Amino acid sequence: MSIVALEKVTLCGPRADKPAILAALQDLGLVHLVSLRPAALRGEEPSERPEDAYRALRWLLDNPQRRLQVSDDQEFDFDAVVQAVTHNRQALIETRNRLEQLQAQHRLLEPWGRFDPPAAHQLGGLRFWYYILPLSQFEELDKEGLTWAVVKRDPRQVFLILIAEREPPRGRMPARPVPIGHLSLDRLEHLMERARHRIEELEFERLSQTRWISLLSRDLARAEDRAALHHAGAVTRDEPGLFVLHGWLAQKDRARVEEFAVQERIAAFFEPPAPDDRPPTLLSNPPQLAAGEDLAGFFQTPGYAEWDPSRVLFFSFAAFFAMIIADAGYALLLSLGLLAFWKRLGRKPTTRRLRGLACAMLGAAVSYGVLVGSYFGVSPPPGSLAATLKILDLNDFDTMLRLSVFIGTAHLLLANALRARRYWPANTARTSLGWNGVLIAGYTAWLAATGVVPETLLVGCWILGIASVLAIFIWASEREIASVKDAFLRLFDGLGALTRLTKAFGDVLSYMRLFALGLASASLALTFNQISADVAAALPGLGMFLAVLILLLGHVLNLTLAVVSGVVHGLRLNFIEFYTWGLSDEGYPFRPFRKKEIHYE
Repeated sequence: MSIVALEKVTLCGPRADKPAILAALQDLGLVHLVSLRPAALRGEEPSERPEDAYRALRWLLDNPQRRLQVSDDQEFDFDAVVQAVTHNRQALIETRNRLEQLQAQHRLLEPWGRFDPPAAHQLGGLRFWYYILPLSQFEELDKEGLTWAVVKRDPRQVFLILIAEREPPRGRMPARPVPIGHLSLDRLEHLMERARHRIEELEFERLSQTRWISLLSRDLARAEDRAALHHAGAVTRDEPGLFVLHGWLAQKDRARVEEFAVQERIAAFFEPPAPDDRPPTLLSNPPQLAAGEDLAGFFQTPGYAEWDPSRVLFFSFAAFFAMIIADAGYALLLSLGLLAFWKRLGRKPTTRRLRGLACAMLGAAVSYGVLVGSYFGVSPPPGSLAATLKILDLNDFDTMLRLSVFIGTAHLLLANALRARRYWPANTARTSLGWNGVLIAGYTAWLAATGVVPETLLVGCWILGIASVLAIFIWASEREIASVKDAFLRLFDGLGALTRLTKAFGDVLSYMRLFALGLASASLALTFNQISADVAAALPGLGMFLAVLILLLGHVLNLTLAVVSGVVHGLRLNFIEFYTWGLSDEGYPFRPFRKKEIHYE
């Protein structure tokens, strides 16, 4: 579990050889590029992703129907297909929008009847102004000096046309005119029909283009490589006869870059990160635990100066998920589903990592379900092997509550301890250890007050708690004291840090959700079992069918709720409570300039 040490690398070479050198550097795939363009011009850099290709592929995938896929790529031109699909997408969107506008115009004009609205030049500069007025407003309207006609009247309102050069002032008319345009109903209906025919043609064209989905997907990685190469060419600094490229490199890969520089006959300069640099973060973990990196990146990539939380996230997320599922039967059922998709999940690196995480989650869920003795809401019979393995009782509220609070305390202790190890001997590290003292003192005092441990430990808890609070107060600030003002500011820093006492208390209690959600899942399973049994006993024959139906639907619903709760709350406890105490600096991921692998489905 570590954040890989990086160093800056600068490459200089002949400008004429820049395309070839960048292509070779992309094949090497070791350098995270940094733009050397002025900050004001970085918004003009081309995208690293082939956005047009992504939009084109998504447009075809969203079509409800698909043609037979083309497998022979002799006549396949990636760029031409992307351009054609992009044109189809834009044309279809524009035509649909046009049809909606025509339909809206038709709805506005329809109540006025079929006529040709005259243009201004046909009436010597005069225009028609169309109003829809309630009957009461029409009766009260001062019509003197107005040229008007009622074209339609119903029990509620009047459709009125005024003829004037300009729109009458608002004080004269109680409403704004209706913007019905200058097209007649016949003309609008003709244009709507043409738009529908055009939409139909474009939809047939889109359906025909779906035959390229497989080839587009296959060559998408190649397009990504071209887009990344084009982007790399835009982030260099170009001088007459020379180009300069800057980036970050893992220290362990320096020898390979030096060898690359010799082969390409370019200059390479290396230097360690400066104090004011913000290097990207490159996490390194064994393949079996690499899913923890995905979890870390999902919420917040740690800063380069922080520590790697990947393994802690991996195991704690699996444990929290298990405690919320709280049923060995459900966990075994989910394990069967994982086995059914085992090979499919092993085709890509990302899904392989998630498959490893799923194994840990379900393995923990089965183990915890056995410990609490719950199998689809049924407890094992006394004297059985499953009964002997049952150690915890979900209905023992006191014990389960203490276990949940212990897990929360231990999780936050680990966060503070890892933070203290990373920043020792800075004041930040001492403050983290002070908070650990507060957590230990508080949890132990609670156990002593409830009679779980000897009450004589309360004295030690008070001593440890007071000493820890003093440590937090003293070391909460890195401010140097050079004047009376600095002393007062440091005093306020310490008092401000102590306001987190209530947060520490609340964060620990937040872990009680592990017990509450696990109990809710077990209780629902037991309830559905009981309802099913009662229905079967009350209605012989038909009751058995209904009982099975209730059992299936009830457990499917409960399992769905348990899985969603396990994922959401398992992530929340890691990303909110744990991250708050363990990590403070947010970073950005290390993304090497390299070619994408092509994966065939």
